[in-house]
Amino acid sequence: MDLINRLLNTRFWLMAMGALLSAFTIIGFATGAIVTGAQDFWSEPLSESEMNIAIVVELAWNAHILGMGIILLALGLLAANPVRARIGAIAVVAVMGSQFLAAGASAAYGYGGFNGLDIVALAIMIVPLITLIACLTKLNAR
Repeated sequence: MDLINRLLNTRFWLMAMGALLSAFTIIGFATGAIVTGAQDFWSEPLSESEMNIAIVVELAWNAHILGMGIILLALGLLAANPVRARIGAIAVVAVMGSQFLAAGASAAYGYGGFNGLDIVALAIMIVPLITLIACLTKLNAR
């Protein structure tokens, strides 16, 4: 049981999730992958005007993800249990819920999201799930 408690360390998992979200977006901004990959998320070819809108959507979406990553990093660094676990659980649900809601609402307009399940998509799904589990198991920890 002690091993499970140490593996489900809320500080570690909140910082891991924050680092993943932050690194993912910073790399995308720095390499220009967000701009060059904007077309890939849409099911049909885009006109020049539509492409500009798609780029702005991706830039804004990734800026939002970067902000959430920084908040999760700060929460992991600055908060103490059980507050860290309680706020962390809310933050993880809010972060992932907002992403699923945005992607789901965008799908009605031709937004396709990821094509297939690659290692990045798998990490983006597994790390928040483990983080949520860690936070939920420590809600009343001292």
